[in-house]
This record gives sequence, C-alpha cells and structure tokens, in this order.
Amino acid sequence: MDALAPIVPAPVVLAPAGTPWPANRPRPHDALPEALHAQPEPLGLYLQGLSLADAAAALAQWRAGPHWFRPAHVDPGSPVPDLADGAAPWEEALRVAQHADAIARSLTLDPGALRFDERLLYYLYLREPAELAPVRDRNAKYLYRYPIVEALEQAQEDSGAWLGALVRRNLLQPSTLVDRTRHCRHCASAHLHFLDVCPHCSSIEIHKGASLHCFACGHVAPEADFHGDLGLVCPKCNAHLRHIGVDYDRPLTQFACARCHHAFIEAAVIVRCLDCSAEDDPSALDVREVSVLRLSPHGRAALRAGQLQESFAVLETSNHVVPNFFRRMLDWALATQGRHKELRFGLVLIEFLNATALIDAQGATRTFLMLDELARRLRELLRSSDLTTRTSEQVLWVFLPFSSGEGFAARVRRALDEAQTPEGARLEARLAWVQAPEELQGNVDADALMARLQRWDTE
Repeated sequence: MDALAPIVPAPVVLAPAGTPWPANRPRPHDALPEALHAQPEPLGLYLQGLSLADAAAALAQWRAGPHWFRPAHVDPGSPVPDLADGAAPWEEALRVAQHADAIARSLTLDPGALRFDERLLYYLYLREPAELAPVRDRNAKYLYRYPIVEALEQAQEDSGAWLGALVRRNLLQPSTLVDRTRHCRHCASAHLHFLDVCPHCSSIEIHKGASLHCFACGHVAPEADFHGDLGLVCPKCNAHLRHIGVDYDRPLTQFACARCHHAFIEAAVIVRCLDCSAEDDPSALDVREVSVLRLSPHGRAALRAGQLQESFAVLETSNHVVPNFFRRMLDWALATQGRHKELRFGLVLIEFLNATALIDAQGATRTFLMLDELARRLRELLRSSDLTTRTSEQVLWVFLPFSSGEGFAARVRRALDEAQTPEGARLEARLAWVQAPEELQGNVDADALMARLQRWDTE
C-alpha cells in the first residue's frame, strides 16, 4: 500500500483498504472519488476484491464521470457487473486500456462534448469488436434494455428510441436476433394487455354459453334469452320452440355478449397499453426485433469523419436515389407520357420549415428522434416502386408511379402529427404535389416541373 505508483499512465485501482497489492503497480484507492482524480489521468478502472453491489455502484459512478469511455475490469475472482468490460488479470486490463487510449488519441473528438449517439459509437469504437447484449427486464419500457446504453444516456434521453434510430441509420448493425417484441403505436411501450371482446360492440362482458337458433325467423341468441313461462319462446318472433331439429337447433356458437346479446363463435381481440391506456387492433402494433448490436462499418466511418450530425440523412431509405438519377427518372416518365397517357404518376415535395428552430428550442437529441420517427412512418407509406431524393438538407422529393400525390401528401401530414413530442413540439412542413398527366401544363422537363412545384403552395 505504501509503494509509489509508476509514472506511466495506467488504470486506476479500486480495492478495499488493506488489500495486498504488488509494489510495481499503481497504489490502490479505497474510495472512487479519490480514484477519479488520480494523477496522471487514469487509462481505465480496475476493481480488486469488491462485492458485486460495491463494484456495480463504483462502475455506475465511473460511467457517469469524465472517464466514462475508458475500459473497466474486475479481477478474475470477482463477479462481473453489467457495466464492466469483463474480468481480466491486471496485465490484460493494462494492455486493453493502453490500446483503447491509443485509438482515442487517433480520433479528433472531445469525449466530454459528444451527444448520446456519438458517445455510444465512440464507446464501441474503442472496444471493437465489442457488442451490446440486451438484458430482459419486465420493468423496462421495451421489455429489454442495454445496461451500458442506459449508463451513457443523459437527462431526457430515451436510449431505447435512440438505439432503433441508430440501427435504421445503419450506424449500428444487428448481430444475433434475441427476441421479437410488439409495442404500442402511441407510446412505444411493450407492456400490453390482450382482451377478448364482442365483435359487435367491443364489450368485454362476454361469456361462453349455449345458444339456440330459431328456424322460424333465423334468430340466434343465448339460450337464456329463449326461456319463458311457457317454455322456449323466440324473443324475436315469439314462436314456441318445442322440438329440436324441427323448431330450433343448437349452433356452434360458443360466446354471447351480456351488453348487446350478440352471439358469436370467435371473439375479437383488442390490445390495451398498460402505460398509456390506448386501445388498438393487434395488427396495428409496432413489431421490433431485439438483437445483439455492434458498430457497423458505416458507423465507424461516420464517427471518424465527424458526419453523425446529418439530421435529415435518416430520411434516406432503400427507395432513396441521388438527385441526378431522380431527375432522369422523372424526365423519362414525362417523355413517355407523350406517347402513353396511361402512365400516371404523382410528384410530392416535402420541405421542412422549422427543424433548426426545434434544435435550438429542445436540443438536437429530441429533434433527431422526431425525424427518425417520421422516417419510420414514411417507410411504411412507400412502395418498392416509389423513389425519394433530397435536393437540399431540408427538401425531400417523392416520385409515385401510378399513385396519387394528393393522397400520399395527406398520409404524410398524418405522420407528421403522430411524430410530435408529448410536449406538443412538432415538425412543420410545406407539402406540394402535382398529378400527371392531369395537372401538367405543356411540355416540361424534370427541372422545370420541380422548380414550379417549389413555387406552388398546395398545402
């Protein structure tokens, strides 16, 4: 304990007071605040002889501090907390820390000034080929959580939403599929309750019971509705039912509704969100895949080039093409219509008006998440034959063969409404469209038509 620490940088050691420690290694600290301010600046954290609870608490503080990106290991005989890089002998932990420090020095990034997406990619970049493994947790909003991702998030950040955005932007890529979950379309929660209801009035007051079928009028209802003072009587036509197979029979109906008395064989199913109480059809739920995640080649290149802040790049889908190809395709469609009027198409302009103001008002994190949610809904609207392009940061074009531009614009407007935040902040966009050949004026080419549409104020 009295040995002098070496001058060369190394991981700082945290161990209970009195723990034996070789003299040629850094002097152990018995309190993390002291370790966080050790000099020279530590290359990582090494936990020796701590209980799981103490190690987990120390790691939570480490990940929240200025050295959050540096490796943290426990000695091989100790339990490994979620936020540790693993268990390793001192020599291995030192080697890993020095390697990560060399990589960090090669990047021209300030770890203290990174947004959440940059922090996460930076963390993985220093540890390649490290992966993010999901942990099932019934109390988590999405049923699965990524501990290190939660440790790196800051106030008012939704790590689950950000992970989905990073995968869709191809900055992270799935490795191993772990599970498939369903989520409320209104609040994204996976805490869902499925209910059998009456297909006629949606009441939950349904029960199994015998039903009767009156041959005289065809009425089908629960058997209790047919019981009268004089025996079985049809409640609809008042016919007396005396002989089964002649006056009535018992159909296969298994359920009856206590509210509307509707009889049916199969109940309808609705899903109720336990977090926001929204009710919906099960087919309307969002289906998400839960996977082990790793840094993608695109994410690695974007981090090194400092190109993660391309906010509108998230709108680029598999339908996206470069502007020159988009214009050539539009020119081809316009030329073809000179001979084949049956070739109809819609051209839609989406110009975002207030993204910069939203970033200033509520920060880049929330604004980018709104853009990602809008991009996800746009992907649901697009067909494989549709094309999109961006001619500037905030101008998106959509080419819709054999489809209505006005109808697509209306669906985009609904998607914009659904992408707003709970606080009411929303993306504002100007939508303009033209339908060909009905709304074409003379012979025009792609450039002229797009320029004209940018001057129009359709909506």
